[in-house]
Amino acid sequence: MARVLPPVRYRFAEADHEQYGSDWHEFDEAKLGELRARELMAIDKELRAALGLNTLTALEAFLRGDSAGSLAVAWLGRRLAGVVEPLADFNPLLMLMETELVQPEIAAEAEADADPPAISSSESPAATPEE
Repeated sequence: MARVLPPVRYRFAEADHEQYGSDWHEFDEAKLGELRARELMAIDKELRAALGLNTLTALEAFLRGDSAGSLAVAWLGRRLAGVVEPLADFNPLLMLMETELVQPEIAAEAEADADPPAISSSESPAATPEE
């Protein structure tokens, strides 16, 4: 399945810190692929019951800027981190939540994957003189 969105980082509004925490949270769609079928089906069922969306349409709604999509992504991120709470009870201040897409470090990855440059004989280090 093609990825719908890159990882998303978010932090709840100050008024929600007591209930949901003040740390940055992350939703990474790739982690959905690690779920067993029944768990993924349970998530879809809860999203449909609370928002009328399945997982894929919730991610698409997030990209469109729909509040239901933002709510779903924040809830999914917490769920994938082990916080199991009913979506029907999850009620953060969405418009005050800090949200950002996590861009991959393309340059760093490309550099790490690159082969080391070849050294020609004229570039080889000078031999140290013998004492």
